[in-house]
Amino acid sequence: MRNRILTSLAALWAIWITAGPAQAADELSLMAGPFGTGSYALGNAIEQISKKTKGAVGIVASESPGLVFNVRKLGKEPDLKASTFTPYTTGLGYLAVNGMKPFKEKYPPAKLIANYLLGSVWLATFDPDIKSIKDLVGKRVALGRPPQILWTVEPELLLTKGWGLHDKITIERLGTKPAAQALLDGKVDAAIIGGYANVASGEFKPSPQTAELMASGRTLYHIPWGKEAVQKTMDSGVGVNHIAVPKGAVIGLDAPLDGFFDAIAWVAYPEFSDDKAYKLTKMIIDNVGEFKDYHALGKLMAPETLAYGWKAENIHPGALKAYKEAGLVD
Repeated sequence: MRNRILTSLAALWAIWITAGPAQAADELSLMAGPFGTGSYALGNAIEQISKKTKGAVGIVASESPGLVFNVRKLGKEPDLKASTFTPYTTGLGYLAVNGMKPFKEKYPPAKLIANYLLGSVWLATFDPDIKSIKDLVGKRVALGRPPQILWTVEPELLLTKGWGLHDKITIERLGTKPAAQALLDGKVDAAIIGGYANVASGEFKPSPQTAELMASGRTLYHIPWGKEAVQKTMDSGVGVNHIAVPKGAVIGLDAPLDGFFDAIAWVAYPEFSDDKAYKLTKMIIDNVGEFKDYHALGKLMAPETLAYGWKAENIHPGALKAYKEAGLVD
């Protein structure tokens, strides 16, 4: 009996020696967005997925005041960059790298880990005579709050760099919901609306205030940015890209709308090792279908959207390796 026990212990020891001790998962921090935002919700989702899969990375997501705050904090505390990734947008990157408002200094460019949303916004009106951005000259337009990149900063850049009409239009920076209400109350001539797209499936999810306008029972007219204006804005260095919002995405959209999208993504800085970036990105690719179980916006995530709109040189090298292995990037 004693010999049998010793033999079994020896066999187990041999297996342990051969296999080696189990490797602990890399512990990563995610600075998510404010509570109630898509960034916060999907940040919580990726944390739960990392726990569920018990894979090569373990993620702890924490609420933050917002994306601008995250860039500033990582700039002031560079030691955090080795284990931290954060929500980001290509438009935000343009402002940060160039030291433009709301930033007071220049910040290094971040590198893509994975897109989680593709946001697209445009202007809408109840006035059937407003068919083009040019028709807004001398009129009032309601946008989001001043710090909001997608809902305020980028539309203003389109009006300035794409159309050259920013100083000829009265801009009111109210916030997304107040902007919609101002349009309903007749206090402005047009307001910012939009939502989030899955370019692989063509699915589009309107934002809450857009859905509110759609439910008003009034005829909503949509004002395209136009391919030429989007291209001019892109040529100026702003990190947006072309999109045709699909017909029927929102009520009153009877044909595809020429607009722009901003990739809303998780990014990391070069201090974040290639190995960590590879493991994190591979986990996202392998489990992208799970995000829908945690939030409705997760339904818009698909393998084809994770690196959509990014040039290879702007993708973190470790993430790029994972995308190439999965056949998602050439």
